[in-house]
Amino acid sequence: MDRKEVSALVNMRGVKGYFLFRQDSPFEVTKLRVNLTNLGSRVGPYHIHHFPTPPMRSPPQTTCSNDNVGGHWNPFGMDTKDPTYPSGPGSTHDRYEVGDLSARHGSLEGKAVMEAVFTDFNLPLFGQNSIVGRSVVIHRPDGTRFLCGLWMSMRTRHRLSIWTGTCR
Repeated sequence: MDRKEVSALVNMRGVKGYFLFRQDSPFEVTKLRVNLTNLGSRVGPYHIHHFPTPPMRSPPQTTCSNDNVGGHWNPFGMDTKDPTYPSGPGSTHDRYEVGDLSARHGSLEGKAVMEAVFTDFNLPLFGQNSIVGRSVVIHRPDGTRFLCGLWMSMRTRHRLSIWTGTCR
């Protein structure tokens, strides 16, 4: 089975960078590399959301709306309102929604630049619960949606497929 690598580019509202996800097989961990600049005090949590971003004809202010990208990718139905749901990093990754990246790996809040590599045990690039083809949403510190984008490419060990998408 070929290794999978997917990326989402961010170039919107002055924020630039990428998210790069790599998983060698369905039985291996996923490596997540985050490289974002010019964050200022404008951003907070970040997540994988259920649906891809819509075509360019959507008004920019609604691109990241719930109607377009849905909520956090949560194929196992984790209840974030449950008092035992982890409020930040430190629990095993199976205790979080699959898409809740900032709860597992820390918020972007207060950072001007984010350059980090994380190992994630519950972020599949293979199978029915895969995050591939969904959207990445960066929220403001108050939780409102600020930026979103779609995977831009998928690379396997032997071939490269280019996906079209937009980051706004």
